[in-house]
Amino acid sequence: HTKTKDGESSGINAEYGEVISNSVFGLGVLIESSGPTLAPKYPEILGILSTFLKQGGDRRTIDNVLGAVARMIQSNPDSLPLDTIFPTFVKWLPLQEDFEENITVYKAIYGLLSSNSQVAIQQLPTLIPLMISQLTNKKVDDETKAKITEILQGVTSQYQDLTLKSITPDQAEILKQALAHVNGS
Repeated sequence: HTKTKDGESSGINAEYGEVISNSVFGLGVLIESSGPTLAPKYPEILGILSTFLKQGGDRRTIDNVLGAVARMIQSNPDSLPLDTIFPTFVKWLPLQEDFEENITVYKAIYGLLSSNSQVAIQQLPTLIPLMISQLTNKKVDDETKAKITEILQGVTSQYQDLTLKSITPDQAEILKQALAHVNGS
């Protein structure tokens, strides 16, 4: 354990954070590949994952927690207390460091909205502007932007009034351009 001349810890703490982040990612992949097998353990897993969601926490780890929860949502949403975890999940979006988890996160959101999950629909006033902001984020890859656009296309056709009430004029223009691009205009 070394200290910098300012007295701040370095080295081991950074390595520890990376080990934790990678472990959380690995847990998410295990959840995804095990299907319903781990569903009875979801409450315990959520308890462990929630310990990493704290202000000032390691953002890479937080992004990996969101990825793990997204994998749980995709694998077995009926085994989750979505009414309590999904609003918390949305509160920690957008991802800030581990952008590779974006596609997993937005596929989970897509799955919930496609199944008309009331919990996901209730979060639309927060999700819509958040997703539109990701369309202009240079760190978000094309595959994720395409999935977000697909989500927004469905949301705007099904919940047009809600969409318009949730966004600024600038966001409306970004949305219009994204949807026009998809529709080939």
